[in-house]
Amino acid sequence: MLKSLLRLAPTRSVLCPNLQVLRSGNQSLLTVSASLLSKTSRNCAKVATEENAENETQPPKTHYNPFAQDNLASNMDKNTNSAPTASEEERSKLLKVLQLEVDIAHQEGRRVPALESVTDENWAFILTLPSKSARYKYYTYLWQIEAKKQAKERKKEERALQVLERKEEMRKEREANPHIIYGLGHTSIFLRIYDSAINDFMNNRLSRAMQFSPKIVLDCSYDRHMTRRESLNAAKQLMLCFAENRAHDDPFDLHYCNVNLDSVSIKALKRYIPTMLNPEFPMNVHEKCFTELFPKENLVYLTPHCRTDLEVYNPDDVYIVGAMVDTVNNEPLSLGKAKRLGIRMARLPLDRYLQWGAGSGKSLTLNHMVNILLDLKSTKDWAQALKHVPRRKVVDMAADAQRQRRTLENRANKLNFRLDDILDENHRNECNVRKSNVRTPKKKTEFNLETWGSKK
Repeated sequence: MLKSLLRLAPTRSVLCPNLQVLRSGNQSLLTVSASLLSKTSRNCAKVATEENAENETQPPKTHYNPFAQDNLASNMDKNTNSAPTASEEERSKLLKVLQLEVDIAHQEGRRVPALESVTDENWAFILTLPSKSARYKYYTYLWQIEAKKQAKERKKEERALQVLERKEEMRKEREANPHIIYGLGHTSIFLRIYDSAINDFMNNRLSRAMQFSPKIVLDCSYDRHMTRRESLNAAKQLMLCFAENRAHDDPFDLHYCNVNLDSVSIKALKRYIPTMLNPEFPMNVHEKCFTELFPKENLVYLTPHCRTDLEVYNPDDVYIVGAMVDTVNNEPLSLGKAKRLGIRMARLPLDRYLQWGAGSGKSLTLNHMVNILLDLKSTKDWAQALKHVPRRKVVDMAADAQRQRRTLENRANKLNFRLDDILDENHRNECNVRKSNVRTPKKKTEFNLETWGSKK
């Protein structure tokens, strides 16, 4: 705008004849003719109208990332002017450019992982990043993971060398000592139980639980209501549910329902348990809803948003736990789903048996819920079952009393007296009052005739 005005401003030859110098006394005034001002204003108005017309004809600039995640596609469909999707050729070209960028940065010695260690899932996430700085931050994260793996392998090799050296020393000691040596690693009456044998034993216990034990359902249909971080956390909790249930003496028959194999949480769970979809592995994974697998009259949805407490555990009921981590979204989704399906609802009686601390939420993780139900099934005691609630969420009454006593002692120290002395003094006063109320016999004195007469 300013350049256009300078270009259209009149030159010095036009300004000279229109300037008039007026001298009156010691003052001099410089005036410009009205014709020059009107001409300049008309030129400015003409330039402004031309630029407004150009801005109206040009379309508004919008940034569009064609390689965005799928959850952004639903938001783009709502708009009337949706940008076109990227083709496979453009995607492959951009992938080659990014691979070249990683290779060159790795050769330069920057904190970038090797090209062979980057997986297809990592490339799919890199394609969604909007800027170069975001890509390099993710490269640094992958480089740190690779460095930790290399350090772990290096320590493993060092331990293997130490084991070989120790075995060689033991072999030389045995050759030097002809007598029998009893102990761990030597001659023993006990058989060694390997980890594979323990694993087979636990899997066999789960197979028996599939036939005779009560059912527990983990509803995995909340993945679209969680962020990526929450989905990964939910996958870890689902893995812990399976591990702690398998380690229990009397495990449940655990069912994972409404499973979407392409979701973030199930992909992460599959990385934790690679054999979860094998037919011989004792893990029930269903893509169907739990209403299609069990009778609706036996289903009980455990949700913290309802008002009905679970009084007594019933082994004939099938209890459902929603597999959701709601650190961001605190909507009562499980309550709405239970009402929509027309099944019973209940919540754990936490307020009846626990004293919650100030500022602590009443949300429990999935593995805590499974542990509580396991102990409730075996002991039928809520006080014993609710010991799995983290201690940081509840108030310990003994510790609270000790804290109050410590506070009183601190105040007493400021006033230069001890709290125990006051308590002891009060105790002594009470004892003296009790003694004064009891009649004590007079002491017997010997009769003396000389003193008896003098007193009178």
